[in-house]
Amino acid sequence: MKTAVVIGSTGLVGTHLVEKLVHEGSFAQILAIVRRHPANLADSSGVWNNPKVRCLTFDFEDWNQLEIQVRSFAGTSSLSFFCCLGTTISKAGSQQAFRKIDYEHVVNFARMARICRAEKLLVVSAIGADAKSSVFYNRVKGEMESHVTREFTAGDLHFFHPSLLLGDRQEFRFGERLAVLFSPIYSWLIAKKFRPVHAAQVAKAMVLASTGKLKASRIVENAVMLDLK
Repeated sequence: MKTAVVIGSTGLVGTHLVEKLVHEGSFAQILAIVRRHPANLADSSGVWNNPKVRCLTFDFEDWNQLEIQVRSFAGTSSLSFFCCLGTTISKAGSQQAFRKIDYEHVVNFARMARICRAEKLLVVSAIGADAKSSVFYNRVKGEMESHVTREFTAGDLHFFHPSLLLGDRQEFRFGERLAVLFSPIYSWLIAKKFRPVHAAQVAKAMVLASTGKLKASRIVENAVMLDLK
């Protein structure tokens, strides 16, 4: 029996991911780690009421207690950890707050995956992630990848590098809104590496990589996600 552990499950990619995991026969149960229970979210797909899904509220403070709860839920099943955490400096309020979410929380999740002996860890990162970048956002993503790689060494590890994300996000992100407006017209002019990609395609790539149906390298590039049928 396989268990999927998902953090960032109520975000743009995470929501699609949970929905796809529900319909993926390889996983018997899905543990969605959330800051607040998604009872008030629109759920036309019925995902959050599916018997395969259990929501576990977490304050992002006591990771040791979270590990105990995850172990208790999973029992002896094999584990795949999925990380869809991500914000913007604007939404976080400061570079320090952004780093806490996109670096510290992700590294803590990777450490928990190692302690729980997860077989796979799949992380949404970003195009341009580079620990030596002069751009703060890209540098944090790159540093996160470097630390996670050192932390999680016993299982399969994949980082997903989407460009601007398309999809129905509750919050406003200027760059993504522009991508929604202009992508249908100008996307063919943009190299696939940089072309906007729908969040559902990112989620699909994560599920396929977790089940071995996508023969993915450590870094799953934007073009690979775009080409999935």
